[in-house]
Amino acid sequence: MESFDVVVVGAGPAGSAAGIAATRAGARVLVLDRARFPRAKTCGDAISNRAADLVADLVRSRDPLVGVPHAQVDTGVAIFPGGASIVRGFGEHPGFIVPRLALDDLLRRALQEQGSSLREATAVRSLVREGDRIVGVRTENTTIRAGAVISADGPGSVAWTTLGIPYHRDRRLAVALTVYMKDVRPGPHQAANEHFFEEGLKAGYGWIFPPVEGVANIGVYQRADRFHAHGRTLRQLFDAFVARHPERFDGASIVGRTRSWALPLATLPGPGGMAGLLMAGDAGRYVDPLAGEGIWQALHSGKLAGESAAQALGGAGLQRKAVDAYRRRCAIDIGVPSMARMAVQDAMDLVVATGLHRSAWVRAVLGHGYGSERLEASKRLR
Repeated sequence: MESFDVVVVGAGPAGSAAGIAATRAGARVLVLDRARFPRAKTCGDAISNRAADLVADLVRSRDPLVGVPHAQVDTGVAIFPGGASIVRGFGEHPGFIVPRLALDDLLRRALQEQGSSLREATAVRSLVREGDRIVGVRTENTTIRAGAVISADGPGSVAWTTLGIPYHRDRRLAVALTVYMKDVRPGPHQAANEHFFEEGLKAGYGWIFPPVEGVANIGVYQRADRFHAHGRTLRQLFDAFVARHPERFDGASIVGRTRSWALPLATLPGPGGMAGLLMAGDAGRYVDPLAGEGIWQALHSGKLAGESAAQALGGAGLQRKAVDAYRRRCAIDIGVPSMARMAVQDAMDLVVATGLHRSAWVRAVLGHGYGSERLEASKRLR
């Protein structure tokens, strides 16, 4: 039986951030992941400017994302039926589109270079529980004890099984489908992330992101309660989105295959917890409901989890008091803004369904809110 100060389950953005933060704080850290790196991951690939700052801090390099395949994002655009739009800029703080194959491997290298141990192709089967405390993990071949375990293994986390957290398929979940396409025609806004709010995608949107090396990330996103209400498949929603925009997709073709995934949305109250266990990223249900964004949330919650685990370690391990403090911080930083943004999402449905988006006055009001940082946790705006 092995032992470490901190064991992290999952080496994606949340797990890598947690491992790096705990290692920097002096903990002996082991990170386990079922995959071998580099590996692709289904995602929209969007990295906000504040997420890019966190990557730079974790990697200890200035502008590390310009050294991997990327596209720069200077603008965000909300597009309504008929083409009316609301634009916001990011000023001197651009975001990026970076395929997860490149992003996750960049963070994985930083994780190992800064002293964390990583075991690839190692699946965690369960958490080890003793009474009201988590004391380690079980893999196929061994049991590893730890003063703290950080679950950063995405939806369906082993921590959910241990704590009896159900896999919700209502307002607390969203679903998405993404493809890579070449020869997508450019829109009127260069270097822009475009989100299309349309009647056929209530509590959701379609997106077109800037191409990386000639291939663009395209997809549809919808909250699960709305998705299950109409009974159509994600592929049908995607095909309908493409058909509504021949000006962009005529002549375009899919590269590879379509991929779909689930996104556990940040709501209040947040996930449960117990002594010895923290949950970060998608495993912590920290995805933004309005934008479907999860990279900044994963990096931020992962870093907080790593710092919390290392600071609370001692002879008695990670105490419930430290777990509760971490959950409160995530609720303030992620959960509260996300609940407000879910209300905005419902309001956007009303605006589209009633045609209010045609009103210049309504667009001006929406533009004021869209261009404000008041409800933004992950982005700086110009």
